[in-house]
Amino acid sequence: MKTQIPNIMSIDDHVIKINLAKNKVKNSIFEMADAITNALNQLENRQVELAQKLGMSNGTLSKWHSIGSNNNIMEIRELAPPSFDSLYQLSVLDNQYYKYYGKEKGGEKFVKLFKNKVVTPLSQRNDIKKIIKLHKQKLNSQNVSTKMLENQKFNSEIKLSILVKSKLHFNTIIIIPSDNQIDKWKNFSSKEDINFDYPIRSLEGLDKNIFQQCLIKVKAKHIDASINCLNSWGYKYNKIMAPKQPKSGLVDLSSKFVLVVGSKGLSKNNRLTIKSDQSTDLIDYAKKTGNRPFLFIGEVVNEKNWMYCIN
Repeated sequence: MKTQIPNIMSIDDHVIKINLAKNKVKNSIFEMADAITNALNQLENRQVELAQKLGMSNGTLSKWHSIGSNNNIMEIRELAPPSFDSLYQLSVLDNQYYKYYGKEKGGEKFVKLFKNKVVTPLSQRNDIKKIIKLHKQKLNSQNVSTKMLENQKFNSEIKLSILVKSKLHFNTIIIIPSDNQIDKWKNFSSKEDINFDYPIRSLEGLDKNIFQQCLIKVKAKHIDASINCLNSWGYKYNKIMAPKQPKSGLVDLSSKFVLVVGSKGLSKNNRLTIKSDQSTDLIDYAKKTGNRPFLFIGEVVNEKNWMYCIN
């Protein structure tokens, strides 16, 4: 009688079998997240009832929905780890990126974590928590810088160099350059040298989809230099706002103040006028037409939600 040889698998065979099972688990997690998200979208205001019928807590159901409703995670599921906890932490991280960087840039930074293999299918929950912790530390350091600048705002003049180092960003900027600055910028051989000398581009908002504007108050004879400034700082020249003339005849405006307006991001048309060239009226116009955060360069202003900078 022949003795049967037991069917013994090699370690590589076991690894293959286990990985196949792991992929099935991962697919099941995504299927369940998708199913719960679809259910919650269709069953409005019945989350509690659904959780009870599924034998889940509301918190757990919300975590499943956080995964299933996250387009970035669902689109790159092949690169994601096969763990419910890890996927939920990734959805938290993606939401934090969205709030801080905006939809487009936040999504790009999130996907880049996978492309650069910072996050891989082997990443654990603690690995992702470390990335979240680093992001929070960045936010905290920026909040400290903001508080320092706010304190300095009431005690002394804030220099442009301090703002640049603080890495704060603004969507609406009003600039009143001095005659010396204008003369200096006019003598530069290249428009790019203006931003090197006065790095306003470093203060632009992070979300390129948000309307951003720069308003420069100068005498009409300096309009050409102002447009060069806008170009150097990355803004597209839009229009010039000049004092209304009492008559239809042509007059010399070279010594009169005008407002040169440039923008970037999503276009935003308006036909509003400005009462005068006084700073309070410029601020009022900027608030109506622009987006926060606001920055005023060239004068001390005591206006809520505005930061000022003097050079």
